[in-house]
Order: sequence, then structure tokens, then C-alpha cells
Amino acid sequence: MLKVLVVDDESVVRRGIVLGVDWASMGCVVVGEATNGEEGIAAVERYNPNLIITDIRMPGYDGLELISRAKAAKPDLDFIIVSGYRHFEYAQSAIKYGVSDYLLKPIKKADLIETLLRTREKYLRRTEQLTSAEQLKMTIQSDIDKLRAGLFANLLLQGGAVSPDADIARINAD
Repeated sequence: MLKVLVVDDESVVRRGIVLGVDWASMGCVVVGEATNGEEGIAAVERYNPNLIITDIRMPGYDGLELISRAKAAKPDLDFIIVSGYRHFEYAQSAIKYGVSDYLLKPIKKADLIETLLRTREKYLRRTEQLTSAEQLKMTIQSDIDKLRAGLFANLLLQGGAVSPDADIARINAD
């Protein structure tokens, strides 16, 4: 399940995002809310989200500072920026930080849902790749252990140091 943190200093916008989406039907859950970037960083540490939906202009840390600090703590975080500012510089900076999308206020519910679905699919693909990589790593480690055991057995038996019917006490003594 994709864990979402919503960070916006405007309570109407923040509550609208939290209450305006059927999170469970999308395989998501809102784990926390914050009213500024500083609270957002604390919430990242507390809730370990996968996605942050954040405003760009807030007191304390702005959205870009929040993204920078959160990415430093958790590089695989995804972000969606919601902003009332159409300035190209904000969007350009957001792209630099790898933000998934940049939505303009007032947020259209359909746009938010479409963006959330795309972000969730990206998260699921990344998780699936990690799972496959972990399985491959375990298989390789198992194969290494088997090869190592076979190598020692062959060295002992082929070197004539031990007969195939010798017991473990004799092998240890030798």
C-alpha cells in the first residue's frame, strides 16, 4: 500500500486532498499531514511515506526545501507539487528534484486521481523490481554456498586425504 503524506499550509486545500479522494480504493493510505516544510520533515521520519503531496510556498521550509531534505533522508520518495504559482522557475526546480507531477490550484479531482494512479504504478514497478532483485540475490547466495561446500568436499576427497566412507570425527582429526 502506498503511504501518502500531505503537506500544505492552507488547511482547506490540505483537508480537500485528504478527504476528497477514496484512498483505499486506489491502494493508498494517508499516513499524516503537515502544515509546513519543517513539520513535513518530522512527518517523513515519523511515518516513512512513499509519496509526499506538497505545496511549493509555505512558511518555514518551502516545498522545494522540503523535497531536497526529504530526498536526502529517503532518496526513493515520490513527490507531487500542488501550487497556485505558474512560474516556470518553480516547475523547473521541481523537475530537477525528480518530482512526479506539478498540479496547479485549484486542484481538479480528476487530475489528482490520474496523477496518483500514475505515481502508484511507478511505485509498484519499483517495488516489484526490488523484490526480484532480492530474490536473485538470495538465489545467488544459495548457489555460492552450495558451490563452496562442493569445492571443499571435492578437495578433501580428490586429494586422497579422506576416504569417501570416513566419519566426521576422523575428518576433523585429520
